[in-house]
Amino acid sequence: MNKYTLMNKNKELVDVKINENGLIDEVIEVKDIKYLPVGIDNDKDIKAQLNKWWHNRSIPASRDGLNYILHTYDVETPQALSAKSLGLSLSDQYWLKPVGNTIEWKDVNFFTNEFSGDLGNAFFERSQSKKQLDLRSPDASSNGWLKKKWVIIDGERYLFKAGSVPLLQQPYNEVAASKILEILNIPHVKYEIKLEDNRPLCYCKNFITPDTEYVPAVQIRNATPKLNHESEYAHFLKCCDKLKIPGAKEFIDNILIVDYIIENTDRHYGNFGFIRDVNTLEFVGPAPIFDNGTSLWSEALNSEIGDPQKVVPFKSSQQEQIKLVKSFKHIDDTKLKLCSKIVYDVLSTSPYLDKERVEKISRAVGNRARLLEQTIEKKKMDISRRKNNYDLER
Repeated sequence: MNKYTLMNKNKELVDVKINENGLIDEVIEVKDIKYLPVGIDNDKDIKAQLNKWWHNRSIPASRDGLNYILHTYDVETPQALSAKSLGLSLSDQYWLKPVGNTIEWKDVNFFTNEFSGDLGNAFFERSQSKKQLDLRSPDASSNGWLKKKWVIIDGERYLFKAGSVPLLQQPYNEVAASKILEILNIPHVKYEIKLEDNRPLCYCKNFITPDTEYVPAVQIRNATPKLNHESEYAHFLKCCDKLKIPGAKEFIDNILIVDYIIENTDRHYGNFGFIRDVNTLEFVGPAPIFDNGTSLWSEALNSEIGDPQKVVPFKSSQQEQIKLVKSFKHIDDTKLKLCSKIVYDVLSTSPYLDKERVEKISRAVGNRARLLEQTIEKKKMDISRRKNNYDLER
């Protein structure tokens, strides 16, 4: 059993005991509740809340290759793996300081210090030979089910992410989605493709700085209790209002718009969120839209392309979710015609996708874009009609 102080940069938050499984076994002393992660409530079980947060911040059990890594290096859980790297991340500034140690944030953080690529590379290597791992890495605190790794290029931090076999389509989806977001003038993370050992990886630059943290929506949605009559959508926006997050509604609507176009099936509460200043604890605004890979019918057969899929987080289909958007005034609907070609051009560069699949996906996106264009045009006509009626009544 090891004793640590959970830190936020150089602020001491809570002393804890962590067991060999990487779980918080005991909360010894709460020192600063104010700077704890968003959603931690002092009136509830602190240990249970911290363990849930710690679990969500670790590599998920669904990550391809995780069991091999844990078995090979004799580590019990992903949480234990994270504890071995002091819980350091490139998404926030929380970390574990061993009790009695004099190290400081400036000595260990991965924003300004070098880190090892051993753990991230271990997920991608095909060799079965065991080597000693240097666990000074943010890769132990990166969630998501696809293989990924952090890399330093010219002093900047980039996240590389793989696709799933056999089609390896997700990296290309990320690039296509970022290009669609670009033409629609929606803030987003830019993705590019790099081949590594003949396998495509998408990569993007870190959008978090040493003074900001990414707060996933899963931590936001518990800011206030959900009433029985409230929809998930209305409740989430209410939570954003309570936390005084600027631009939340337009941000969520933008997500619903692009997810409708690309049929994103995996917009769960962990892969969209907001940016908070860790010094003032004020929300800066929405995080740029990212993690769009599980879209464009990437897990569907060719014969299923174009069919509605089950989705999250607010409704079970994109057709229902898009109805939640009441205003499209910030969307340039003339650009929607370009979506189909963008998808075709990007997916056509993949050696793993056959021509029939690429054509079907691009046609399906074109159909979605046309339906959305018609919806926007109808709303414009309704607004114009109401304005004319108002003018006549006057």
